[in-house]
Amino acid sequence: MRSLRSLAVLAVAVSLAAGCGSTPPPGASSTPNGHPTTSTPRSGPTPAPPRPAPASTSTTAPPAPSAATQLAAFFAAAEHADSQIRHAAALINADITATSMRFTPATIAAVRGIQLAPVASALPAGLPTEMLREVLVVYGDLASRTDAFNGVQMYGSSGRQLLTGSPQAQSVLRGLRNGTPAAARFNSDLAAARTLTQQTPLVTIAAPDSRAALELALRLQSISLRNSCSEEFGGYAPTSLETIIWQPGTDQHSSHYQGLIGGVRFTADYTVQHGWTINIYAC
Repeated sequence: MRSLRSLAVLAVAVSLAAGCGSTPPPGASSTPNGHPTTSTPRSGPTPAPPRPAPASTSTTAPPAPSAATQLAAFFAAAEHADSQIRHAAALINADITATSMRFTPATIAAVRGIQLAPVASALPAGLPTEMLREVLVVYGDLASRTDAFNGVQMYGSSGRQLLTGSPQAQSVLRGLRNGTPAAARFNSDLAAARTLTQQTPLVTIAAPDSRAALELALRLQSISLRNSCSEEFGGYAPTSLETIIWQPGTDQHSSHYQGLIGGVRFTADYTVQHGWTINIYAC
């Protein structure tokens, strides 16, 4: 901000003429002839008292609210789940040798402790299509990696040694390989979703009994089922949204729907007490 110079005030000397019978001004002395003399102040610039700097009128506008605020809990839960998965993976790797594997109670407890429910429940319904796709890619990465450990739980919970060439050990290793692609891209997928939400205005959240809320629940459940059915052991991490076909019918109303998701039949019913009850006939 440009500084302001103080203006100097010049003191002007005033000559007082002596008159007959005049009273000497203060500070004057009388001379022998009776004429007063005055002491004239030296003329020169006198600094003016400093003026306070004017207050700045420029303010920084706060950033406009974005959907990132509405998705903050989701991103926090996703990062926490990622740390749980990485911790379990490190323990699993330590329990596997070139010839055998034996999983410790600590490893089994770490695998069982991974929770994706907080990630799913932190997602609001009614997101725009591209944002919905981006966050479900993140969820799919986590689901694929989590269910890649299912072989460890199925065959390693007993604590007995599994020879690397055995069918059980091969199933464990196949599952671990299934989760590798999702693990490799998780950080970039998470960053892409976060960036999109930061660039998107606030979203109008859909009501719990809306079809948008059902759509979100359907997609989350479909991803989970396709990773955990039978002995799939992860590996399903879609990068596009599955097609949903809503089947019309005489019983089709706001609390009941049926149709196909990804070509698989589903039914869904809503109650205030329990929310959406969904059956996807995938397994």
